[in-house]
Amino acid sequence: MDETIDIAFVFDDKFSDLFKVAIYSITKNTKSNLAVHIVDCGISEGNKDLIQKFTSEFKNISSIEFKIPERVEVFENYTIPVHFSAAIFYRLAIPKVFSELDRVIYLDCDTIAVGDISELWNEDLNGRPFGAIEEDGNFFNAKTKWRRMKEINFPENKHYYNSGVLLIDTHKFEDNKIFERVIGFVKNTDLQLSCPEQDAMNLCLADDEHMTLSPKYNFIPFAFSSAECLKKIKEPIIMHYAGRKPWEMNKKVIGLAALCSMKKYHMSMMLKYWEYADYVDKKKFSNGNIFHTLKFLYKCLFQPIEQFISRKCCLAKNLFLDN
Repeated sequence: MDETIDIAFVFDDKFSDLFKVAIYSITKNTKSNLAVHIVDCGISEGNKDLIQKFTSEFKNISSIEFKIPERVEVFENYTIPVHFSAAIFYRLAIPKVFSELDRVIYLDCDTIAVGDISELWNEDLNGRPFGAIEEDGNFFNAKTKWRRMKEINFPENKHYYNSGVLLIDTHKFEDNKIFERVIGFVKNTDLQLSCPEQDAMNLCLADDEHMTLSPKYNFIPFAFSSAECLKKIKEPIIMHYAGRKPWEMNKKVIGLAALCSMKKYHMSMMLKYWEYADYVDKKKFSNGNIFHTLKFLYKCLFQPIEQFISRKCCLAKNLFLDN
């Protein structure tokens, strides 16, 4: 356990409890020492104390530090979808805020580790500033993905990646001025970016500026290709709850649905989150919202039909274009 893995999170008070679930899952599945670096985008002193106390329970967390980033006006004033905050942009400031680091793993707070993240830590970036995983998570069928890409004028020959898990070479990231380039793009674009920092990164950076990593490091259970993806990777390392949030669901209802074998694959992914969330606060994470729960169950029943039709339509469209 001599190796120390540097992990960074970026959040405000709203995500403090989700951070605890994420970090607890990492400590349970990773043997290496962990140094935790938090970009503080509005965390109260009370919550910092609670986080310090919580992380002190785990022997493999060797240190934890909070640093406040220099605020960027264009990010603070940008019109952001209601479920985000300006904090999403400051993942790109990690190499500036923690300039003493050589390499760091960035994780969104809606992730859990279900395997040892040292595998990700030891990935070869082949001289590139960062590694990322191709995105399917915000697209629940091929049609919505195609529509989203069209909305942001995304080139067909480029790979669109998810920014929820990044392996960053801090020095190369700075040398390539990635933070500054994203600032410039956001300031000057007229596009409506529904995933602002992620869309901006994909649009203004070249394909060869990132290393494409295995989806096992950013496995999104409710993406339209997730079942096929799971067959290839066998065991995920990091699970990312993009789109469907377990803490919005009622655990008991989901558990009963799992017993009835209604789309058991998706149910098991939800229940996996509560294995870690219950340790943090069983009551807070288990009650959920009945509306979100019923919506999720509806999706689990009818989404396979929707996906089948979507794939057939996509195939038909490609055949038509080829002819």
